[in-house]
Amino acid sequence: QRAGARRGAVHEDPTGANRRLGGALWEFRCVSVRVRKLEPMDTIAVRDLRLEGLRLSPQNFGSSWEEEATQPLAWWESRLGGGAHWLGAEIGSELAGLTVVSLNHRMKLAHNAEVGAVYVAERFRRRGVGTALMQSAMEYLKSRALFATLTVNAQNHEARRLYERSGFIVCGQLERGLIVDGVFYDELMMRARFT
Repeated sequence: QRAGARRGAVHEDPTGANRRLGGALWEFRCVSVRVRKLEPMDTIAVRDLRLEGLRLSPQNFGSSWEEEATQPLAWWESRLGGGAHWLGAEIGSELAGLTVVSLNHRMKLAHNAEVGAVYVAERFRRRGVGTALMQSAMEYLKSRALFATLTVNAQNHEARRLYERSGFIVCGQLERGLIVDGVFYDELMMRARFT
């Protein structure tokens, strides 16, 4: 870490091990956040953080804790080894946050990408982790897609502001898009354009 680092300063991964995702070390308020592509070897940490998010913030995800908590480790490993790119933000050696970026491989939709499953562990919030994840996701997608889309709970104002800072704008609303414990939540559809 460098003392006095600027908010959002970027430093390339000196090892080059993560170059295909633009693996970067982001510094925010003198806290170094390293974002890298998550691999099957990260399965347990990813599972634990994902389940934490589903348990503590069920209204922010389309999946439920009940659906994913019972899945075997092989299911989680296959998700990390699949076609989507799971990005993890680390502070020190701890996984502080994650997101998933997916490219559409269908011929007529190949210019579209999706960002989803954004979650930052409660103990790492307000340290630039969400910003580093989104900046890395957008950096990865900008040469691979024309548009990126995501959905966000309409009541999750903090996440919406993060996405707006990352270039997303609201392009629609799904009334009663989610139901959690009998309560409906509207979802906002957001889209970013890369050119």
